[in-house]
Amino acid sequence: MKKEKVTDYLRKATENFSFHDDLDLSPFETNEIAAFFSSKRTTISRILNQGVKEGELIKINTRPVYFLHKRTFEKNFGKLKGSVFKSFQALSEYILEDSAEMIFRRLIGYDKSLKEVLEQMKTAIFYPDNGLPIMLLGPTGIGKTYLARLMYEYTKAKKRIKQDAPFYVFNCAQYANNPELLTSYLFGHVKGAYTGADKDKAGLLEMADEGILFLDEAHRLNREGQEKLFTFMDQGTFYRLGDTEIARKAKVRLVFATTEKTNRFLETFLRRIPIKVSVPSLDERGPFEKSQLIEHFFMEESQLFQLPIEVSHQTLDALNKYHYEGNIGECKNMIKYTCGCAYAKAAKGSDKIKVTLQDLPKEMLKNVPQLFHHFTANEGNVIFFSGRKQSVGEMNELAIDKIRHTFKNCLKYYQKVKEGNIEEQVANQKMCEDITVLLDQLIFTRPDDNINIMMGFTLQTMQEFFRYLETNHHIKYEGNNVYALSSYLFFKTGLLALNHQDEVLSEQLLDDVKQRYKKEYQIVLMVKTFIENRIEFQLGNEDIIIMTLFLSTTKISHDESRIKAMVIAHGYATASSIANVCNRILGVNVFDSLDMEIEATTDDIIEKLRHYLEINETNNGLIIFVDMGSLNQIQNQIQEYIDGPLLFIDQVTTMPVLEVGHCLMKGNTIHEIAEHMQILERPKVNLLHPKKKKAYAIVTSCFTGIVLLAPQNGRKLTVLFVQKLTELLSIKGEASLRFIVASPMSLILKFKSLSFHESSPSITRFTI
Repeated sequence: MKKEKVTDYLRKATENFSFHDDLDLSPFETNEIAAFFSSKRTTISRILNQGVKEGELIKINTRPVYFLHKRTFEKNFGKLKGSVFKSFQALSEYILEDSAEMIFRRLIGYDKSLKEVLEQMKTAIFYPDNGLPIMLLGPTGIGKTYLARLMYEYTKAKKRIKQDAPFYVFNCAQYANNPELLTSYLFGHVKGAYTGADKDKAGLLEMADEGILFLDEAHRLNREGQEKLFTFMDQGTFYRLGDTEIARKAKVRLVFATTEKTNRFLETFLRRIPIKVSVPSLDERGPFEKSQLIEHFFMEESQLFQLPIEVSHQTLDALNKYHYEGNIGECKNMIKYTCGCAYAKAAKGSDKIKVTLQDLPKEMLKNVPQLFHHFTANEGNVIFFSGRKQSVGEMNELAIDKIRHTFKNCLKYYQKVKEGNIEEQVANQKMCEDITVLLDQLIFTRPDDNINIMMGFTLQTMQEFFRYLETNHHIKYEGNNVYALSSYLFFKTGLLALNHQDEVLSEQLLDDVKQRYKKEYQIVLMVKTFIENRIEFQLGNEDIIIMTLFLSTTKISHDESRIKAMVIAHGYATASSIANVCNRILGVNVFDSLDMEIEATTDDIIEKLRHYLEINETNNGLIIFVDMGSLNQIQNQIQEYIDGPLLFIDQVTTMPVLEVGHCLMKGNTIHEIAEHMQILERPKVNLLHPKKKKAYAIVTSCFTGIVLLAPQNGRKLTVLFVQKLTELLSIKGEASLRFIVASPMSLILKFKSLSFHESSPSITRFTI
């Protein structure tokens, strides 16, 4: 069964998918797909799960499980970050959720320098009823107004306010010298409240009802204004200027902003603003984000002028080193001025705007000459156009030409194979040779990673990736692979421009490479995910083909002979904790883990195991530690999914798990491990009682009926007798000696009822 046929089937089926309740979902079930192709369910299941792993399919983990074609779904409903969802409802919610989250993801640094800022803003947004008042703190130009506007968009997207909810921005500094007018704008006024107030007028609080009011430069509010706002935040009511009788109500989310310290405000006023957010300055956001912002502003200018903007590396370097007193606002204005200046000097009809050092503002050139002494070791220029950036240095251009030429040759070789003019094996050999030569050349022309920041970052990322491969997937690699792939990714600044014929050929070659080099292709897919998350760089088909073919020529050892082992246990982190401890002691990742909820049933365990077996090769066996559930029931229901022997052990504790780990490290077979674990001594069960220190006792009696040592018969004799016996028996420590007085008949009856054991105390008879 070819995977392409199954994928094409799902692509067509997904075209008709919708979230309507009456939609027939059977075409997306494994059983239905298996029946359609007259194939075994296990074969189809493995193909489908492999497609999920490769990011081509979406998996809905319900009962039954459903599969969708990812690219077709995204075309109709929007981009997805993951490929596995708990239910169709979870998938639907993700689409809505993701569109809302994208509002904040527009921000450069949303997951880094601004992460805490956004979390605090979300706290204010999601607080029950009407949210919480929030104050944005920080110097001028850091984007507080922009954050407030995004906050409004996000609140609407999350349906915390209506879609037509109002949003008003008011700068308190504009009317700081006229408190009466400031109060009127905020709270409104009645006719005759002041000279010129010839009619009633609503204020911003009334106008922003059910929406958001952003008050910038809030420190310019006078005491009276702060006190009135305090009352509004406390009670939800306010009075128009000139009116003391009608208390008005409004439901407004308040966002304040200030460039001053909070000691400029009344303490009572501040107490009603529980969330105070310190927004970082441009320098505090770090050089990487600063560079991203500068590049973003050039892209904005390119869209405005509808022309590519080519900027020299020296100019970018100067802009990155400059300290902007006005933060992001000043930086943006400086780039606007620079582009405007370059545009004015450009020849009429020019197809691009070229920005050099001479186009920077004179104040910058005059005030900070040291900016231009030590440039980074980048040559050439950078072009910004259509939201993209491309390096056009001489070295970069040469490298890109080599990459383009090599890939075109690969397509030519593949075309000859299709035409029958060359054998497939010969073509693959030639492609691999050309790619090896290319990457060798790139290694020796790459810049020094100690000087070039981007080269260093790319190299570090690839080193982390290959360490991850070795630790988690037992894949060992040659050190040269790191430098080769790092160099390739550094020079490959964008997707190659291919004509339609080459694009089709590229798709076909990729399909062929997937089948021929499955192991290497899986590694490249992991590289793709790793790189795109770290460097925000998108890899195309040509990149996947080149890297896969390159890895096929290198020595990568994958320990596929290892027996799989996992721990399944109920409870929060029980299984993962045991697996983690044993893996750390063993020094390698031997055990996988599966934490089950306390309420999870045997059926739940079976479902999880099925999923694990579908996506993992278990030809050499699988060992499972399980804490609960009928082993017979589990074994019977998953037998059809296993490729090799399966060993169940119903003892989930650290010692037996560690013992099996040591056996696996020695290379023992699953049968040897089974025999070894069967002869291991089972845990001993001992019932212990606390030790008690018993007192020594002497029972006294006499046949005359007169008890010798009874207190009434002589206190002195009793004391003397006790003293002598204590010395005679050498009684020490906390032990004590006591006398029990009994009649002869009661003693006879008592001793007859006792049964003595080896541990019983000895009985000594004294005759007096």
